[in-house]
Amino acid sequence: MNIETIENKIIEKLKSKLTDLLIESFPEKPQEFVFTHPKGAILIHYQGGNYGSSQSVDVIFQQKKMEFALTIVTRNLRTNSGAYSLLEEIKSILTGFKIDGCSKMYPTKEGFLVENKGIWQYTINFELTTPSIETEED
Repeated sequence: MNIETIENKIIEKLKSKLTDLLIESFPEKPQEFVFTHPKGAILIHYQGGNYGSSQSVDVIFQQKKMEFALTIVTRNLRTNSGAYSLLEEIKSILTGFKIDGCSKMYPTKEGFLVENKGIWQYTINFELTTPSIETEED
């Protein structure tokens, strides 16, 4: 399963549950992102991965642990649709979410990123594993 496909599945899942927010991939040029949505935004990107040891002697077969970061951007901290409640909602929606070919997702960390002129940013990270198998040559 490739990175972009998994990212798109995460976006689809969140959009199906949080219909009043902007939910999309993290922008290619973050410095050009302008937060205009009245309630909030969730921006998703691939954070990185780690490969386990090979589980076979004849072919390379590993488990790849993949981490995705979700950045919450909102004008509120504690009120309805604020950063705190969105962290909890996202955790509830994605914990145990299973994408075909991957393990169930689970949260690994969350935290404060930055506040600037009343715009709050928090992040929550999730991991899942997927197989990584050697491509055999003819």
